[in-house]
Amino acid sequence: MLKKQTNLFVLIAILIGIVIGILLWDAFTPKLERGVFYYQIDGNKAKLFLINGEVKEIVSLPAREVDLGKYKPPRHSYFSNNSQQMIYFKKTGEEPLESLDENIVIARVITEPTLVNLKTGKERKIDQLIDSSGVVFSPNDEKIAWLKEVPESTYGEIETSGKKRELWVSRADGENSELLGEFDENVVLLRRWYSDYIYFQGLWDANIRSLGRISVKTGKIEYLVPRYCEQYLENCKEILFSLTGRKMIYEIYSNEEKEITELYLGDFDKREFLEILTTDRISDRVWLNNEKEFLYTEQEMIKKEGMKESIHLVDVKSKTDDVVYAGSYISQLVVGPNDRYLYFLEKEKDGENFNLMKLNIKSGKAEVILTEDYNHILLKIGS
Repeated sequence: MLKKQTNLFVLIAILIGIVIGILLWDAFTPKLERGVFYYQIDGNKAKLFLINGEVKEIVSLPAREVDLGKYKPPRHSYFSNNSQQMIYFKKTGEEPLESLDENIVIARVITEPTLVNLKTGKERKIDQLIDSSGVVFSPNDEKIAWLKEVPESTYGEIETSGKKRELWVSRADGENSELLGEFDENVVLLRRWYSDYIYFQGLWDANIRSLGRISVKTGKIEYLVPRYCEQYLENCKEILFSLTGRKMIYEIYSNEEKEITELYLGDFDKREFLEILTTDRISDRVWLNNEKEFLYTEQEMIKKEGMKESIHLVDVKSKTDDVVYAGSYISQLVVGPNDRYLYFLEKEKDGENFNLMKLNIKSGKAEVILTEDYNHILLKIGS
């Protein structure tokens, strides 16, 4: 009896120790609140910042060299849903390719997928051949889905090879990988992983495309042709998935000469398609996290003033369309947490650089966070 009591006390002590250890680790480990990320170039480094009430530098990564001594932010980087991890593709070399013009040098960039812990800055190489065009995290951020990289990089090369594009699922660090499915499309762009589905867009070439989702349980692929879209989506442009992927907004180009945009709302589950609005030319757009509203910018060329743009807030149920901001050369719309603030780039009124703006969506009040060369800053996804 005494031995059993002793074992019980030891077990309780071990459990208490584990709980205390977890609490201490959580207390002393840096925390990242949800917010909006952006890259800013500093020499040959791309510094990653988080905006959440204040601006915090998170990590510094190798910048992308586009010309001798000229750098831009990394093109491909993907953030986990909880903003604690990021995968980016580090350039490790180049492979010369044959060119029809002897005066033009063409090279295939070789990259290495890298997992970054954004709380500690620690990097870990992912030992998988991952295509840099698209990576999505699972809803709980424990897994990632990715397309296997193939040596062929152009539509023609992939078409000639006859290889299918393979979709793999693994742990976030690349371990325990499993083949989920194969695609006939030359290029597959992963957009969202929500619940039991991964939503994607496929391309055979620039004008022949597909839209669908694949079940992570069965590997079954469902294709969707939205209302008024032609079979291969030739006239269906700018498809934008909501946070869950179940809803989308898309454009139908039926009157390109007058630059009129017909905007539609689609629901993947209900197979419902509704016309939202018809308006002038639209450029950027972004869903709010509530999936009930989205924002877009409308462009208008004014004599002597140049390009003017207005940011509109659309309620998809009531079909209301309200202007919340007006400016010039607006781009890179990103919605922050709780759908309260919108972040974007806007050209200075009397300068060549761009301002990183923070807009209160309800009040319309805007403020400048920083001013920078357009090529040296890149807004990333809000969470």
